Amino acid sequence: MIIITGAAGFIGSHLCRKLNFHGIHDCILVDDFTPEIKRNNWEHLLYADKIQREVFFQWAEKNVKSIDFIFHLGSRTDYLEKNDDIFEELNIDFSQRIWSFATLNKIPFIYASSYLTNYNNSFSPFVKSKYIFDKWIEKQHHTPPLWAGLKFVQVYGKNEAHKRENASEVYKIFQKYEENRTTIFAKENIIQDYIYVNDVAKVLYYFLNHAPPSGMYEVGTGFARSCQSVVDVMNKTSKREQKLMFAYQKESNMSFQADLTLLRKYAYKQPFLTLEQGVRRMFRD
Repeated sequence: MIIITGAAGFIGSHLCRKLNFHGIHDCILVDDFTPEIKRNNWEHLLYADKIQREVFFQWAEKNVKSIDFIFHLGSRTDYLEKNDDIFEELNIDFSQRIWSFATLNKIPFIYASSYLTNYNNSFSPFVKSKYIFDKWIEKQHHTPPLWAGLKFVQVYGKNEAHKRENASEVYKIFQKYEENRTTIFAKENIIQDYIYVNDVAKVLYYFLNHAPPSGMYEVGTGFARSCQSVVDVMNKTSKREQKLMFAYQKESNMSFQADLTLLRKYAYKQPFLTLEQGVRRMFRD
């Protein structure tokens, strides 16, 4: 069986969909399934069981011999939340427990980190929690037989509705079209790397079927694009006559993009969709 934590969320639901596409249905979905806003993400997936997060470890101890792989994609990703205790519970304590479980039982373990951990000056409670877990792993002498921390850049696509203000910039701009808005106002013309969620699912599927060296891998397209570029792509792709205008106060003085050196050298080598191609998929799906 394949464990997917965060399965009712954005990346987790797309991973399960990818596994289903390849005929894999023995997935165990782990998450908080009570929010109705997440229901559409998981109710059409094929899976063996779904487990509420708070009882996962009781279930896992009883079924340990049947677990073949763990994708730990579940975490609190609220950039606006300021309560450190929530992040300590969900992003640090829970992650350390599931890592230790995978290590003890020799189960391959892949988890989601964030590219923002590379930038100390951008710490929010969310980023800080990811940074702490990454550094904790570096100190571990005992590890799962295969493990990888994937530092995702801005992942975008469908199934982001539940993230609200924490959704990707691409998705939020896409929603402006859905709402027939005409203008977006922002402080900065942010420049960062945007990767389509289906490409992320392909990378995760690769790690399931191959054994690259354990370690940290950055995952993105390797090319940074501005918010203005996202709006331009939306305008070009949309069939709406009224184009969306983007007004901002200043250009960003930072550019965030993935360094794909390790990913390309040791693991996934297939090309990723460009922003133009990914946005066309969003309008089509």
